Amino acid sequence: MSEFLKKITRSDIRHVLSIIIVLGCFVLLYIMTLKPVPPENKDLLNIVCGFIFGGGFGGVIGFFFGSSKGEQESKQVNEQKEQTKDQ
Repeated sequence: MSEFLKKITRSDIRHVLSIIIVLGCFVLLYIMTLKPVPPENKDLLNIVCGFIFGGGFGGVIGFFFGSSKGEQESKQVNEQKEQTKDQ
């Protein structure tokens, strides 16, 4: 178990968390289509779902396909250049 934990990188954790968030959003969407919502809770549910889909799902998509992805790739290229320079 300790060897497994030593092999996990920050990138692996990001990918696992992203998968959990995206799957959670789709599960929530599926549940919302099947179960009727009481009228008194409809506004609260809209706010919560907007926060989850806008914040969580939007953040994941923005990171992997937005400017953060480009920044991450350029950072990796710079690190590789530094490593080859040191050798």
